[in-house]
Amino acid sequence: MRVLRLLCVLLAFCPAALAEVRQANGNTGTLEFSATQAGAKFTGAFRRFQVKFDFDPSNAAHGSLDVAVETPSIDTQDTERDEILRSRDFFWTAQHPQAVFHAERFEPDGAGFRALGELTIRGTTKPAAVRFTLAPAGLASIMKGTANLRRLAFDLGQGEWESTEWVGDEVEVRFELALR
Repeated sequence: MRVLRLLCVLLAFCPAALAEVRQANGNTGTLEFSATQAGAKFTGAFRRFQVKFDFDPSNAAHGSLDVAVETPSIDTQDTERDEILRSRDFFWTAQHPQAVFHAERFEPDGAGFRALGELTIRGTTKPAAVRFTLAPAGLASIMKGTANLRRLAFDLGQGEWESTEWVGDEVEVRFELALR
């Protein structure tokens, strides 16, 4: 009986350890990025996205992570830049309204994990790794992490924007999600 009580207490305080599908979206988390333009760093966010996460830290080799980002929801707090990023030269949101990440492979990484999968942006799919940590928070799990990308690998920047003279190639993605 004590073992059963201990198990119930552990599960109540460690919801991240439960192997079940948990979800988050733009209302329960943030998905931000930073890059450089004309040598100065700028930040932005995607306001609409969906995350489905099926993961058990005690069995890190298995699970799945699916992220679908609505590319028209890009917001850098600069209307002109946002229009350029939505245009045919970058995300081409009229033709590619979603960017997606899918992973089924996970491995320990320091104090957290890495999700190894494929990222598709603008119809181009490339391998990508997402580093993350998990922490219990009541009935939710807080997932924080980062990914580093090269925009030109995904054809983000056509015409005059192909050069890295005005817009850098490296993009850092950061997120914090309350998974329920």
